[in-house]
Amino acid sequence: MPLNRSTLIRISTIDRCLQNRYRRWTINDLIDACTDALAEYEGRSNPVSRRTFQNDLALMRSDRLGYNAPIVVRDNKYYEYDDPDYSITHLPLNDEGLDALNSALDILRQLQGFPQLASSIDTISKLNEQISRHTGTSAPAMDMEHVPGYRGAEYIGTLYDAVRKQQTLIIEYRSFKARTADKITVYPYLLKEYRNRWFLICEKASNHTPQVNIFALDRIHSVEVDTTHPFKACVAFDPAHFFDDTIGVSKNIHDRARRVVIKIDSDQAPYVESKPFHRSQKVEQRFGDGSIQISMKVVLNNELERLILGFGGHVEVTAPPILRERMARHVNIAASHYRNVTDSDSR
Repeated sequence: MPLNRSTLIRISTIDRCLQNRYRRWTINDLIDACTDALAEYEGRSNPVSRRTFQNDLALMRSDRLGYNAPIVVRDNKYYEYDDPDYSITHLPLNDEGLDALNSALDILRQLQGFPQLASSIDTISKLNEQISRHTGTSAPAMDMEHVPGYRGAEYIGTLYDAVRKQQTLIIEYRSFKARTADKITVYPYLLKEYRNRWFLICEKASNHTPQVNIFALDRIHSVEVDTTHPFKACVAFDPAHFFDDTIGVSKNIHDRARRVVIKIDSDQAPYVESKPFHRSQKVEQRFGDGSIQISMKVVLNNELERLILGFGGHVEVTAPPILRERMARHVNIAASHYRNVTDSDSR
């Protein structure tokens, strides 16, 4: 059985429960605790099966990870540790266990912005310390992009709960152009991350027609649950597929994807093929000089334009005309900043 993220959360939850000697734990109690722990992250309750739970117990009792957990059953009903001082965080791990936990920990470290996982993260942090002591190093093997001290991260947990529980919110929000923050009543639909920034996809209660509003978390000043305003769902918004045809987060309900055609020169063609602009990207034509022509079906927005501009003179938008005109304007403005560059400036 692979030690994936869900397995790690479950066994850390079982360990935490069995350390609580003031309660008697039945198999159903432990399964419910594991289900709740996973639901806090997944946003929906998928009950842990009895078979999965029994596999977790077998893993903890075995030597595979070096646990050999002394889990016993009292009165044919209640689970507990035979040794009241036992915990999986107190034991040295074997090499296989270290490798498996290191891999899982590298991923779980990225979830520490979710307070719903605080108890599991605490156990995981202790396991991490064990690994560091055992190997004599704390150097990570994975480095995911993140922004230290990102403003707005403190609201992720509250917003996540509100989306999952369908709770109306009052947020204090200040846009880039506003001098002061405004209090806005919203119906939260989705939390979305794009390029290390988090966004709340929601709808203002004051909207007269159905539309989604997008608020960057780093522009939010406060969040509170509004118990006086019933939550209203937007039937035109499907959180699972709304952004399928979108690069970034800029999209309105009535926006429709357009066919975009771009020519990529030979220098950047291999990069664009290995890391597509979008999942709909297709290579339509290959040229003798190594350049390619690609197409994709996406919503036209600022993020798409910025992505294309990032390739500078290596790309040319050929369709649709409206996007080609926009890109030409951007390039002309950029070029105007360098028209007075002399040979001495380039040295």
